[in-house]
Amino acid sequence: MNPQDFDQIRRREGYGAPKTVRFEPLSRSARHTHDKVSFVYVLEGEFILNTADGAPRYRPGETCILDKDTEHAEEAGQDGAVILVARK
Repeated sequence: MNPQDFDQIRRREGYGAPKTVRFEPLSRSARHTHDKVSFVYVLEGEFILNTADGAPRYRPGETCILDKDTEHAEEAGQDGAVILVARK
């Protein structure tokens, strides 16, 4: 997938405007939740989404969807990560 495909899908599926989020190398957020569904597209680096179900790793061109109210922590690989995230 490329950024244009991501944009087409997020518009078609009713997600809001995407926000660019940057993560420092090997950083990890505190566990938290969001009150909306998140549609994520990885632009750079390695993005790790830690949930009770595991910690899948996503690389450039890959997407994931995080359901609202899912407790999670975002993590970046050794080179950091840059993602686009759109919510609904």
